[in-house]
Amino acid sequence: MLFISSLDEYIIELATLQQQKNLPELKKVIHKMKPSVMNLEVKGAAEIIKSLNSTTSWSNDTDRRVSQLSEIFAAIKPLMEKDLTLLNTEEG
Repeated sequence: MLFISSLDEYIIELATLQQQKNLPELKKVIHKMKPSVMNLEVKGAAEIIKSLNSTTSWSNDTDRRVSQLSEIFAAIKPLMEKDLTLLNTEEG
């Protein structure tokens, strides 16, 4: 699944943009990940993406939300990989 393989990239991008406090690029990355997050109903992530999307300037709250999003992605990656392995085993 493409989203699982993209999670590491998203986590790295989020960290880089957070260090740079680069809101325009952050919004581009969020736009790219939004369909997958919405389709997979990643708990908590949709609300964070919506709030970051409406942010007009970088603040401590923006920092906190970017960190939360990274933590969610880091937490779900092994779970999604396990589910994918189980699915592949059942199909095989």
